[in-house]
Amino acid sequence: MIDPAISLGFFDTAQRLFGSVRSGIAVVFEGDDHRVVREPPSLEEESEGWLAGLGEEGEVRFHPTSPPAEVDDARTFLCRVRGRVGGRELACLGTATETVTSPAWGELDATRFLVAAFDEGTGLVAHSRRPRGVIGHGGEAIAGAVFVAGELRSVEELRISTVYDGDGRQRTAGLELWLPGEEFPRRASGEARAGVSLALEGLRVQLAMLTWRMDGREGAGAYELTVREEERAA
Repeated sequence: MIDPAISLGFFDTAQRLFGSVRSGIAVVFEGDDHRVVREPPSLEEESEGWLAGLGEEGEVRFHPTSPPAEVDDARTFLCRVRGRVGGRELACLGTATETVTSPAWGELDATRFLVAAFDEGTGLVAHSRRPRGVIGHGGEAIAGAVFVAGELRSVEELRISTVYDGDGRQRTAGLELWLPGEEFPRRASGEARAGVSLALEGLRVQLAMLTWRMDGREGAGAYELTVREEERAA
């Protein structure tokens, strides 16, 4: 059995403290600044979630509060987050994603991964994969799910729109999500509060932390755009 790769995110809008943690690298966003954690994080699965050790920065625990949304060989949970980062106590929402099968980069030019958490039972997840040679977003394979009051809802159709700055970094995002039996789509809009560009094993990752609005609720989450290193434009 292959152990899944773990990706964790925490979103403390009150303190403007956000973070992304995965095997090999962790990034902390504090206000308008960001820093890559000096030593690789430790990730440990516990009986009720995951523990992320961030060296001198501290440690953070993630406890799932939702069923898993299974999208594109990955399982995403909404989480309650507790811990300490950079001397600050952390108590906020977050997400945890387990990926069993990594994207086949020999067949892809880009992927997009978006998550948002509005409360412990309300949020969304969206994935897209653009095959090699496809121009623009029209040929992407897009899938997603919505958490509504602790219940997982499937999405029949999903559209992602993004506004980028001159360096290809995400500034705003919009989602339209058509759920079974609903006449009109649910809409979510996000605005970037912090971001960083990372080079990871032949890939260029644009990681942005966003505040979100959906159905009158305010939340926060992340938008991760990954492109092949030779393809700099999204």
